[in-house]
Amino acid sequence: MTTPYFDALSERLRGSGLPEDEVAGTIDDLTAYVAESGADPEEEFGPVEEFAARLAPGDGPGPDVPGPSAGTWVWRADAFNERAMLDRFGDEGWEVERVDPLGRFVSHRDPESPQRWEYRRESVLPGRRKATAARLAPDGWESCGTWMHFEYFKRPKAASLGPEAALPEPPRTPARRVFLSRRFRVFIACYALFVLAVCAGSMVFADGRTQVKFLVGFLLGAVIAAVLAVARMWQDNR
Repeated sequence: MTTPYFDALSERLRGSGLPEDEVAGTIDDLTAYVAESGADPEEEFGPVEEFAARLAPGDGPGPDVPGPSAGTWVWRADAFNERAMLDRFGDEGWEVERVDPLGRFVSHRDPESPQRWEYRRESVLPGRRKATAARLAPDGWESCGTWMHFEYFKRPKAASLGPEAALPEPPRTPARRVFLSRRFRVFIACYALFVLAVCAGSMVFADGRTQVKFLVGFLLGAVIAAVLAVARMWQDNR
């Protein structure tokens, strides 16, 4: 189910030259998120014109919409290790600008005077984001992104380290863009075994024709899921 907000967003994304399948996928992800959180789209994402410009800047952002910084690096990590990765890359001078609709961290590093950053992640219930931000603001924490029920905050380490937070010789930009933890891989493996167990049980208690239909559907779904996963991983690592 779409809303006037997402209808307008779709039109602007198409007008910016974004491929139709990417527009549809983005709208589906955002619609699912809003349905789960119960949030108002405009309150959650901001005015549709500015949000569309952030998702697909096209030939250039409007006068009041900041474009991507030079040296932007986009990366992702799973929920088990993303805080450790944020700490690591914050110490390397990477400042998170936002979290995009696919859950990736859009970050940049000041080429002239890089400094260390620190991050924290809060689990926030729908409608409590402003209250959480207000609670952390006195300590210098600034919201830098939202993904599902997670809210991410940043602050320069100069607040606690002083001049030592400066980074005279920052490391090179990592070659990888996807960082998956061992715990995440174990979780996926256990989930796959659970799905296989359910499928095996269904096969045992179903009749012959149902078994064939189920098996064909399961294999087709597995192949499609594998192709999409590989395509997404390839795209993230380009």
